[in-house]
Amino acid sequence: MEQRNWPRTRDELNESPIQVRVATVEHIFNPMDPTPLDERSLNQEVADWIEEWAEDLEKNEPITVEIYVADGRFAGRENAIINGLHNHFEYREWQSARQLRKLLREGRLSLLIGIVAIAGFNAASRAIGSSENPVIQVIHDGLSVLGWVSMWKPLEILLYDWWPIRRERRACLRLAEATVTFPAVAT
Repeated sequence: MEQRNWPRTRDELNESPIQVRVATVEHIFNPMDPTPLDERSLNQEVADWIEEWAEDLEKNEPITVEIYVADGRFAGRENAIINGLHNHFEYREWQSARQLRKLLREGRLSLLIGIVAIAGFNAASRAIGSSENPVIQVIHDGLSVLGWVSMWKPLEILLYDWWPIRRERRACLRLAEATVTFPAVAT
């Protein structure tokens, strides 16, 4: 895939459609996929290029994907290309939604475990109490720290880890409905 004319500023990014430049139609699709063209999965490099660009676009605007085929031999295969692109991103949206559900379920379970752990460690720390004995003081402080550390994973998941998956899912949903055009390639 030729990666020219990529946007260099946020304004350029939002002013122009997503542009994909390939030598032939076959470069749009996974070359290792033996199925007929209209059923093939997208080439991973092409799919990543489109998805990354889409994630950076304004959130509420419809997306247009322009596919430039250098050899110009795509006549009659436009629908196969459009369907392949839409199918790929519908599937990616489904995968992202599933991944998000799994992550949030893991976050809720981790939160439950973390709350039980912090309550248990803090109760044990209070039961030991403060002491002038340095060994007992280290155990007391260590149990308090362990309680808070047990909350690290659930807080990381529920505060930070789900945002990128949500952004990917939204981009894929928009790409599954994107307008696909085939402008003429200047020679």
